[in-house]
Amino acid sequence: MKRLVTGLLSFIMLWLSIPTASALGTLPAPNEHQRHIVCTSLSDAAQAYYHDGCQYDSLSALSGATDPATGHTAMQDNELFDALHTLMTATHGYKTSYSGYAPGSLAYFWASTDAVESSSTYVMFYSDVMADSDGISLNREHIWPKSRASYVQSNGGADLHHLRPVVSTLNNAKSDHLFGDINGVYTDGVKAGSVKGEICYWVKNDADLFECKDDVKGDVARILLYVYCRWEQPNLYTDIDPTLLPPNENKGTNNGKKVVEDIDTLLTWCAQDPVDTWEMRRNDLVATVQGNRNVFIDYPEYAWQLFGRAVPVDMITPSWVSRRDVDGDGSLTPLDATAIQRRLADLSVLSFSEKAADADNDGEITIIDANIILRTIIKIT
Repeated sequence: MKRLVTGLLSFIMLWLSIPTASALGTLPAPNEHQRHIVCTSLSDAAQAYYHDGCQYDSLSALSGATDPATGHTAMQDNELFDALHTLMTATHGYKTSYSGYAPGSLAYFWASTDAVESSSTYVMFYSDVMADSDGISLNREHIWPKSRASYVQSNGGADLHHLRPVVSTLNNAKSDHLFGDINGVYTDGVKAGSVKGEICYWVKNDADLFECKDDVKGDVARILLYVYCRWEQPNLYTDIDPTLLPPNENKGTNNGKKVVEDIDTLLTWCAQDPVDTWEMRRNDLVATVQGNRNVFIDYPEYAWQLFGRAVPVDMITPSWVSRRDVDGDGSLTPLDATAIQRRLADLSVLSFSEKAADADNDGEITIIDANIILRTIIKIT
């Protein structure tokens, strides 16, 4: 169904020749970052991954969906989807196993990828409690429910970018519900759930909905986008006719039901909960194992471009600061806004990139661009 993007060929040949850490029998050092610290720069590993025509400027120039009415039609005639799928598939050199704790398994690598501040255990998804906490039992969680997917416990069903450790009671409550907003939207039939005394999810069974806490919603959105694009599962934000679903593998039973309430919810969650430094580092560590990255962590902007929508002009992403660092000092400060204002006055006091100065990407440098930078500085601090 997908067309190979010619510009990626040299990139693919290079990456296929590079052994992953797992192939070499090594476990990466545990994730040293905290959760929920906003990431305002790409890691060195992320920058090294995108080359030979795969840089953001090149891929973001490709056309997105011509018809995003359904998750399936959004895949068609979509140059950007094809390029991202090809990139993440061609560089995916090693596949983890689903069960157990032996080398090569999901749980074996979680000790590295899902650790927090180099701890000796790992953090449980949705709740942020540690796996060694009293009374905690673990489930291997398909963020994209396996009843709504063409995989079970291999390929997309055992992908380290996708599968996460989850408290078993929370996993049972989540079941195979789709993601959506509940808290503050519904009053009847809502169950609030807690782990270790902290409310971290809501369930409304009669609406088939599950909502996680706000500071995990972006993680969820970026995982769903990865599975949609890497594993070509079309039922992302709309139900899909069974005849349009990919073939089931190893007893998969994809029912074609959507996994998130709608495309607006997906993008809102992605924007409201920015990538954190822990998530960026996890992406690095998974790449040392599998070879591929979740491109929606490095460049959340692709989520909007994929569906033919304008990227929010003041959304914080790992690359936003570097692209708006007008004076080139490595950080986003009021000096960058001042540089734009001086440019408007035609003083030419500071040297800066005209492209970076155009913060809202409208083709002109205006006072709006300076205001965008100032608003983003406030968000970051």
